[in-house]
Amino acid sequence: MSQERKLRAAVVGLSVGQYHVYDYFNSPSVEEIILCETDPKRLQEVGDGYGISKRYTDFSEMLEKEKPDIVSLAVPNFLHCPMAVQALDSGCHVLCEKPLARSAAEAQKMVEAMQRSGKRLMVNFNQRFMPECRALKAMIDDGVLGDIYFVRTVWQRQRGVPWWYPLARGKESCGGGAVIDLGVHVLDRALWMCGYSEAEWVLANTFSNIAPREAKERGMEHFALEDMGVAMVRLKNGAMLELEASWAANRGEEAIITRVYGSKGGAILHSVKGNYVYLERKPAEVETLPLDSSAFQDGYTIRQAFLDAILADKEVPCTAFEGMQLNQVLDAVYQSAAESRAIQLI
Repeated sequence: MSQERKLRAAVVGLSVGQYHVYDYFNSPSVEEIILCETDPKRLQEVGDGYGISKRYTDFSEMLEKEKPDIVSLAVPNFLHCPMAVQALDSGCHVLCEKPLARSAAEAQKMVEAMQRSGKRLMVNFNQRFMPECRALKAMIDDGVLGDIYFVRTVWQRQRGVPWWYPLARGKESCGGGAVIDLGVHVLDRALWMCGYSEAEWVLANTFSNIAPREAKERGMEHFALEDMGVAMVRLKNGAMLELEASWAANRGEEAIITRVYGSKGGAILHSVKGNYVYLERKPAEVETLPLDSSAFQDGYTIRQAFLDAILADKEVPCTAFEGMQLNQVLDAVYQSAAESRAIQLI
């Protein structure tokens, strides 16, 4: 790809946003980086670390004065919608951290702003760009595993509540707990491997049996978010998904696991035990092989994919429509848990 044109990138929020800064700093597609962060100390640390002189504590001022080509939003969930809409309406392409929004209704507003502005809006579903995920998706797309009919996807922590989040404000700030924070990652990769077929119904439950005790020790009297959630999702194409996500659970070590079952083969991505494929050689014979991801060990990042799409004027790889569809599933998870029933979506 020709690199004659380069982009001016603004990164808003410099906690998780530091990863965005790193990728833009090392990209041949970026000519200038602008920083925006409400914490002056963090703003100075990151700015000094990368030698970036353009620094702002006010988002609106930054947009008005700098008019960047792209904006990376790495801010708390409650700010995703208003900031993305403002940036899109200001003429910027936007890369938004996951989840796209706190709810499908907010996601819809963001999609409408994207359509109104003619700019791109992408969700930072970074796990899709892990070499093992790319390798497995390529196998699925090539038909090696046949028709995918069941995926079990898990992100479980023994103890790992993100206390640096504004948790005291509960759903108002975050939109939810472990499900919307961790579950969103593994649910996205499960839906992605199933071609993002629409969800027909969702049956779910959420729990908060462990984290409230630690919250009290930290001086937080009202902890209203789930520390664990589970769900079953039936897709329009007939496939079933099973989701588990926890910030805190009485279990062993933290693990991120996705099991895929297909008519010709299966696979497992396991952050602790490794990645394998299971291929049917005969009706009564299955061969177990390590998943070969060597062809995808190229360091290609989600931020570079976003930049490449903007420069080529092509659709982004993690679309806002997928982000909104995932928000619809997340809404149904919380509604199902609250109402103790399955939620029909289509």
